[in-house]
Amino acid sequence: MRKLILVFSFYVVLLITSGFSLEISPSLIYQIDTAKYQFTYEFYVKNDIPIDSRITIEIIDFITDGRSYSFDDPDYKYSLKKYVRVADASLNLSVNEQKPIKVVFDVPQNFPGAVGIFALKITQESSSSGKVQLRLNYIVPFFVRFTNVPVYQSVAIRNISVKDLLNEPDEKYGDYGSLITLEIENTGNIAFIPKGNMQISSKVLRTIITEVPIDSFDLVVFPERRTFYSVYIPYSLPSGSIDVLLTGKSYGQEFSISASKELNTSNPLLIIQSQPMIILFTEGTKNTTQSLVLKNLSFYKETLQSSTTENIFSLLPKKVTLYPYRDVSINIKSDIKDFNFTGDKIYLVEFSAESGRNTYNVSPSYVVLRGKVINPSLNATVSSSQASSVLIVQNTGDCILEFNVVYNNQMLNEKPLVIFPNQVINLDFGRVVRANLLKIEYSAYGDQKKYIYDGF
Repeated sequence: MRKLILVFSFYVVLLITSGFSLEISPSLIYQIDTAKYQFTYEFYVKNDIPIDSRITIEIIDFITDGRSYSFDDPDYKYSLKKYVRVADASLNLSVNEQKPIKVVFDVPQNFPGAVGIFALKITQESSSSGKVQLRLNYIVPFFVRFTNVPVYQSVAIRNISVKDLLNEPDEKYGDYGSLITLEIENTGNIAFIPKGNMQISSKVLRTIITEVPIDSFDLVVFPERRTFYSVYIPYSLPSGSIDVLLTGKSYGQEFSISASKELNTSNPLLIIQSQPMIILFTEGTKNTTQSLVLKNLSFYKETLQSSTTENIFSLLPKKVTLYPYRDVSINIKSDIKDFNFTGDKIYLVEFSAESGRNTYNVSPSYVVLRGKVINPSLNATVSSSQASSVLIVQNTGDCILEFNVVYNNQMLNEKPLVIFPNQVINLDFGRVVRANLLKIEYSAYGDQKKYIYDGF
């Protein structure tokens, strides 16, 4: 019986949220509804940096088109910049000290919009021995809705562009799927801040390809402005007319806007995705049937046959018909009854199209047989330059591991990272870190027993 050995490495940028910053509460973006033009609003700042800080506050314009920001636009008629002041534009905060910030509004009665917009630029500086050690800038937007002014909401999609990442790979989004960019114009008197749904469908295939929720400040269209809004979907799009429909509510008013784009697609690959990544059989689960979900990320209808690198598993059905943008389930059962071996035996699940079309599985699945004895083992080192530190992690054991990176008692990754035997993963912190504050929590995949590596 041949065991599939995986020996490879890859590089990951590990995004770290700093454990120390300025805490702004109750929010980082403020939507205020008021019938008054003269009023005071209060929020709080707290110093989370372990040394004293000085806070300065500047009132600025705030406008974005989704690609760039404008912080100084004196002619924008919906700006509140000149009608706002901060009671204390400069203050000192001790460690963990919290103070209120009072924002005073004195807006003229004839202000032209149903909404007024500005932002506060908050700068935090900490110093030691007279030298600035840390300087952080925060932009805190304010959207003030004057409830006594009637709302005129008028929004339209002016253009749609589509980037096929299989033909044009993107550093951020990868090498499959589509990046759809909408150019949206707001000719109303209020900001368009939608909560709702984006539906993408194909007229040729007569099907809904996907639906994407819209429930954040990622999409804001300022009054009398245009915004470019990009959304990534993991699907390749077919030739013909693609329809985009946005529905939902903004400032309590319902909206429904749509537009179409004619595509001429050149993409010969059948792109699929299988989940989960690991299908684990042990002595205790050897008689169970487990399920694998196969999703079609492309616009082709194909019949696929599934197999593994060794003929020791039952996969039912052996052939499945995969429709565009739909998924099917495959049942997997192990034919092996004797688990009296050491470590994990790892087998790739492979798929082939009856038509002979080339297939690209963007997230391969592996069937794993786990022996009665396993030896979880992990080694790690830190390599630092003047600008950054890189954590190099290697699985030196005989089983698949999952691990978390912990720095200064704070977990840095959102979900556990998976590493195969002999695999090496490089994690770039994006800044210099102290090795003595670093540790790795790991376990055999699917096991509850935890191990700690801190030998840096």
